[in-house]
Amino acid sequence: MTARGTRPLRFACAGVLFAGLVIGLFIGAPRPAAAADSPDDVAAQTLADRYAPVVRLQKLGTRCDDGEQFQPTDVNAVLGDQQVALRGPWRPPDLVKTQPEGTDLVRGYPGHFLDFPGDPLRPGCDYAEWSARINSTHPATVYAHVTGDPAYPGKLSLEYWFFYIFNDYNNTHEGDWESVQLIFDAATPEAALATKPTAIGFSQHGGAERARWGDSKLEIVDETHPVVYPAAGSHANKYGQRLYLGRGSEGLGCDDTTRPATELRPTVAYVPMARADYLTEYPWLAFEGRWGERQRSFFDGPTGPNQKASWVRPIQDAEATWRDDSTIVPAGKVLGPSGTGVFCTAVGTGSNLLRETLDRIWLLVLILAALVALIWFAASRTRWSDAAPLPARRRRAWGQTVASALQLFRRRPGLFGSFAAAFVVLGLTTLLLADLQAARRDSPTDLGAPTENATGFWASLVALAITILTAATYVALLAAVTSTLDRLDRDAPVSAALTWRDVKAHARPLTTVSVRYFVVIAVLTLIVATIPLAIYYAVSRAFAIPAVMAERVSASAALKRSRLLVKGRWWRTAGPLAIIVGLGLSIGPIAGIILLLATDLQPRLINVVSSLLFAVAMPLVAAAVVYLYFDRTVTHADSPGSGDLPDPDRTYSRQGR
Repeated sequence: MTARGTRPLRFACAGVLFAGLVIGLFIGAPRPAAAADSPDDVAAQTLADRYAPVVRLQKLGTRCDDGEQFQPTDVNAVLGDQQVALRGPWRPPDLVKTQPEGTDLVRGYPGHFLDFPGDPLRPGCDYAEWSARINSTHPATVYAHVTGDPAYPGKLSLEYWFFYIFNDYNNTHEGDWESVQLIFDAATPEAALATKPTAIGFSQHGGAERARWGDSKLEIVDETHPVVYPAAGSHANKYGQRLYLGRGSEGLGCDDTTRPATELRPTVAYVPMARADYLTEYPWLAFEGRWGERQRSFFDGPTGPNQKASWVRPIQDAEATWRDDSTIVPAGKVLGPSGTGVFCTAVGTGSNLLRETLDRIWLLVLILAALVALIWFAASRTRWSDAAPLPARRRRAWGQTVASALQLFRRRPGLFGSFAAAFVVLGLTTLLLADLQAARRDSPTDLGAPTENATGFWASLVALAITILTAATYVALLAAVTSTLDRLDRDAPVSAALTWRDVKAHARPLTTVSVRYFVVIAVLTLIVATIPLAIYYAVSRAFAIPAVMAERVSASAALKRSRLLVKGRWWRTAGPLAIIVGLGLSIGPIAGIILLLATDLQPRLINVVSSLLFAVAMPLVAAAVVYLYFDRTVTHADSPGSGDLPDPDRTYSRQGR
């Protein structure tokens, strides 16, 4: 073959070699360094692994509406699931796609939302069961994002984002994004590796709480891993095992982290620093809609991390929204219902009522109207004037019993002050036992302390002692007030010493009546079907203690006497008793709630105020109950054997007031 003939062959071989070299560069040879492999991203991922948080979830409840049912979830477990849908913002929401994948969200879809299986207003067990299913095949995951802030060029932010599929708090809603953020005095991830964080922030509802790295409230494992306590249901990140009180940005209600039971070290999914790179790996981070069903008000699903200010301006957001501490509900016990405890219960109950009626506003309006009408009816069907406290034995409307008790307190403040003081002393005894119970519960060396699965013998014994002392306190106070009014009615000498001597003299029948009264009620309440019988018995024997003191009868005779006084008038007795006792129990907590919402006073001080009001109110309640007893005795004496006696409230109503 001539040289001219071999030239085409040489060109062909060279072409093949060149093509092979090009293919080798793109396929066989190492890839060009992507952003995820860049020095900054390598250092950032190392930083994210080094400071990955330790998550201590609350105890899993035995029911789907009890305890913590959700854990930090891998977003890939949600996207692509056959029970998830992407819906549009139109009314009614139009279906855009079922089983949306991460790549389906890269277009942003502002105003759209992901719809999970269930109804957030009536969740039942749907979300708990779904969460258990999808998390069984995916590890708990947290998403780490490292970024700077244009306003703070010398600082760096490391954020960990947690996704929960449901917020089971007062404002139930689908989807829940929470975060932990660390701040470094470093311009680059590599520089951050050479130092320690200067501050850390835990997201909590609409705000966050800061701590300095090394603060006593911040737990750290293995010198680098911060410990976070997500509150049960709300997943607000807290620093310790407490009951936290929420006002304003802290969230309205109470966050509970008192029962940590499961420790997780979630898988760290590193999010590359550059937007183009993290959208390649996590295209769902372009989604501008909501991670949960659209609902009214605060039942709405949340937006994702990329929609938060801290995603692009982390230091500025921290300076604007982080606070230094959270309000803790005092751990110590108080006398009577505490303002903070009732506040927690009231917010939860009110939220549940609002949630159940949000799509049935007419029902909420009807309930509120019925409540107002009931209060107005009860107040207008009685008489408040002409409420002279003496003589004690005379006919009174139930409103007059309350007014007479107030008049008596005003005329004899020293005597009733001693009753309140004695009530406080007896009450403090029960609180001391409660504190002992808590101390033994927290002691690791106490073999009788309750475990996670059972209540220890000591705890049961202390609880029984507290119940007995609480009942004894009420019995002693009611007996003392009865003795005082009886002495005043008979123009006999009156003093605290004489009153307590009377109580001591009748200790045996008082004890017998109390044991029979409370044991019967306790037994009847063990079964749901007999609870109405327990209520009936409680009202019909409510005057047994005054009967022992005022009529000097035995325990059996006192119980029978009370039943006869109430016979034929059960409803007219139950109503006033419920109102009188309810007013006494609610004065302290209502004042506490007002102080919580209207002032910045510490919860411990607010609970002290509630306790003092409770201690003052209970002698008044006892006096009103005794006045009601004397009204029944006079009415019964005027119409012996009658089952339909004249009622002062009804008489007053017919006379047009």
